[in-house]
Amino acid sequence: MPFPYSLAIFDLDGTLVDSAADIAESVNRTLRDWKLPTYDTAQITEWIGEGSRKLITYAFRHAGSDADIDDVMPGFLVHYAETALDAVAYDGVVETLAALHAQGVKVAVCTNKNEEFVKPLLDARGMLPFVDGIVGGNTLPERKPSGVPLRYLAERAGVSIAETLMVGDSESDVLAARDAGMDFVLVSYGYRKSLDLHATGALAVIDRMPDLLTIQPAATSRG
Repeated sequence: MPFPYSLAIFDLDGTLVDSAADIAESVNRTLRDWKLPTYDTAQITEWIGEGSRKLITYAFRHAGSDADIDDVMPGFLVHYAETALDAVAYDGVVETLAALHAQGVKVAVCTNKNEEFVKPLLDARGMLPFVDGIVGGNTLPERKPSGVPLRYLAERAGVSIAETLMVGDSESDVLAARDAGMDFVLVSYGYRKSLDLHATGALAVIDRMPDLLTIQPAATSRG
């Protein structure tokens, strides 16, 4: 069956790529620079999803540091750039994006990762040829959980909200999709923290990205 949406907007970290280990490495390198304790990947994963500034703020405050985050960020972004391309695509992601592209479905990426890190990563993992639009955490004045980036991508693609689907893994994605008024699907393998995926009102919760190709909209969701 043809995919029932004209535009699919994907979160990046925890949805398209597993980046927890490389993000943890960049955080720990920064903590070492400031002679602070480091943390395992599981702990740092709990801080992922709200952008790099919030991430490093959580890490420094957890380490008991009251350092000015403006002073910390330049060094962190250097380490982040050093590790950003280490993220790996989840199983079936590239094939799913290619299948959507082949059907004429537009594909966009909306992430709270700074925009300058997004295109090189998508390119390195073979996804960039299938992506029509990108919004990073520093692209617009607002980022997820605001729905502004999602509405912006839909407008740029010339697609109505009713014909747009958001695919993500976290509360930030859920809140952004609700704010934008669009249907959303969640993946079960991402960085959900304590989010109860099945209580969010998601159209579906999928275990592998290729399962996205079989979803159908709820009868009430398309007006």
